[in-house]
Amino acid sequence: MSVELKQNLSAILRALEERGMKTTNIAKSMGYTTTSQLHSIVDGDSLVSTRAIINMIENLSVSPTYLFLGKGAMFLTDEDEIEELRKKIHELEHNHSEAVKTVYSLYGIIQKLEKRNADLIDLTSAAIKYHKGQQEDKTDNETSNQVADKSKDIFNKKLQDTFKSITPAVIEPITIGDVEKYLEEEAAKEEEKEKAKEKKRPSSLKESKK
Repeated sequence: MSVELKQNLSAILRALEERGMKTTNIAKSMGYTTTSQLHSIVDGDSLVSTRAIINMIENLSVSPTYLFLGKGAMFLTDEDEIEELRKKIHELEHNHSEAVKTVYSLYGIIQKLEKRNADLIDLTSAAIKYHKGQQEDKTDNETSNQVADKSKDIFNKKLQDTFKSITPAVIEPITIGDVEKYLEEEAAKEEEKEKAKEKKRPSSLKESKK
C-alpha cells in the first residue's frame, strides 16, 4: 500500500472517530471481523482489500478521490454522487459475476474439447489397428497365392521334365506294315476264340449244325 493511501486512510479513520464512531464499528463497516485487521492495514503490515474500499464508499460515504489522491472533500455529501457511485459499484459487481460465468463456460468448453480430443485419439487408434489387420490379411492372401503359383510352376516343370525323359525310340512313327501286322494279330485272336467256343459246345449241337 502506498504511503499516500496509508496517510489518507489514517486521516479518514481519525475523522470518523471524531464523529463518534467506534473503531469496532468502523472495522465492521469495512467488512472486517476484528479491529486488529484494521490496525494492521493502518500500520502498513497488510494491504487494504478492494472489498474494504467499496464498503468504505458505500457504508461510510468516503470519497474515493480523497482516499486515493487526498483531494477534495473527505466524505461524500451529494446524494446524486453517492447514488452514481453505487451504480458503478453495482455495475462492477455485475461485470465480476459475468466474468465468473464466462470462466465457468470456458471451462466447460475446455472439458468438451478434451473429451473430443480423447475420442479422436481412440478413433485414430482403432483405425490404425483396422488398417494394420487389413494389411496383414492382404499379406496372408498374397502369400497363399504365391505358394499356389509356385506349386503350379513346380508341377508344370516336373511334367515337362517327364515328357523330355521319354526317348524318341519309344515314340516311333506308325507305318502301314505295323497296321497290317496289328490286324492279322487281332484276326488270329478272334479265330482262336471261335475254336475255343466250338470245343465247349455239346456233341448234339455240333451234329445238328452239320
